[in-house]
This record gives sequence, structure tokens and C-alpha cells, in this order.
Amino acid sequence: MSGAAGAASSCGENRISKVAIVTGGAKRLGRAICLSLAAAGYDIALHFNASIEDARKTKKEIEKIGRRCLLSQGDLSKDLCYRQLIDESFETFGQLDLLINNASIFEKIRFVDADQEHFDDNIDLHVKAPFFLSQAFSRRCEDGLIVNMLDTRVSRYQTEHFLYTLTKKALKEMTLLLAKELAPKIRVNGICPGAILAPEKSRSGYLKELAGETPMERPGQMSDIVSALNYLVQSDYINGEILYVDGGQQLI
Repeated sequence: MSGAAGAASSCGENRISKVAIVTGGAKRLGRAICLSLAAAGYDIALHFNASIEDARKTKKEIEKIGRRCLLSQGDLSKDLCYRQLIDESFETFGQLDLLINNASIFEKIRFVDADQEHFDDNIDLHVKAPFFLSQAFSRRCEDGLIVNMLDTRVSRYQTEHFLYTLTKKALKEMTLLLAKELAPKIRVNGICPGAILAPEKSRSGYLKELAGETPMERPGQMSDIVSALNYLVQSDYINGEILYVDGGQQLI
């Protein structure tokens, strides 16, 4: 570990740039988040698991914007690589300012069908990894922001995706606990997307059908999530907030 890695970092406004860590940042929503933050002046530590080609493409796009990008590969649900991710990011950039816990799995598994492997995968990725990433991040920073990507399902009790919903609910509560524990130096907030992006390999019409049941009667866009994130980044008095970006889906 380099000498600079042992020092704490600060988010002083006199910095030329800041640094964001984004888990699951290679594609889909993670990619959109990385590119938006890069455009806002952040250097990016982009974590990915298996999507190496997508990660390389996103890295090139970030560099075209004029920002630096570190690629860090690892399976957060199995390899417990959170400490390595934080340490490697700090050693590369010399500071940390923003942590986005975005990596996720979305499986349709009911309670009666869940086994221990399913349970461990969900709890490790949605609860354990964000916990220890947040802990390691807080030890490296004098101030900063953590944003946990949740789901509008945390407001309801649908059971089709039992383990996913259970662990995202746990992550919501962790968000609130950490917001109290880490304040005033580090703010912690959450974002709950709704009918924004269809699951990979979902059936045709899935998103339109789901969005048709919401008060807004239409799907949202990834830009809506990015706008919510920008709000949390720019509003330095917002702490312990859970933003629902779901067209009112949590109301039904």
C-alpha cells in the first residue's frame, strides 16, 4: 500500500476533481451513473464482475470525457473484495468522495424455492458488501457521500422476488442507520427506481405493462435516476433521504 493510501481524504471545494466509486458500473444504470458523474468532473473507480467488455467500453467513454477511470473486477457476493476495491481506488486517486452501491442481482425466487446459496448471494451482495464498502469508505474519508441503489419494492410486501425484496429492505434500513451513524462528516441516502429499466432477458412488453399500472402510466428513463443522484450530490444538507423515482408506483 502506498504512503498516500494511509492518509484520510477530504472533500474540500478547492479540489479540481473528485472521485466516485460505482459498483456494477459497466453497463445499464451503472454505466449511465458513471458517465454522468464523469461529465460532472468525477474520476471514476468502476467496479464490475463478469462484464469485462462492457467495462472497457465504459472506461473509454469516461476517458473521452476527460476523466480518469480505474477498472476493478471482483464478485462482491463471493470474493468479499470490498476492501481491495476501496484500497485500490484510494491508492490510485489519493482521495475518495462518493460511493454508489449499485451492484445487484434480480431473481424471481419465492420463499419456498429459496435455498442457502440463493440466500447467501442476495445477502452478500445487497447487505454485506454495502456494509463493508461503506465502512472502509468512511475510514478513508473526512467527508463524503454514500448513495445506495434500492428499489420501489422496499415500500411494499410483494413476495415474487422474496430474497431480493427482503435484502433491499434491509439495505434501506442500513441506509437510515448509517445516515445517523456517519453524520455530519458523511451523508448517506438511497434511491428507489421503479419501472425504469426492464430486467435483462425479460419478456417483450414487460416494462410497458408494469409502468401502465403506475399513477404516471408510463415508464421512466435512466436520466430520471441520474437527475435524482445529481440532486443528492449537489444538495449537501440532504441526509437520510430515500428518493422514490417510480412514477408513484409505491402508492399502489
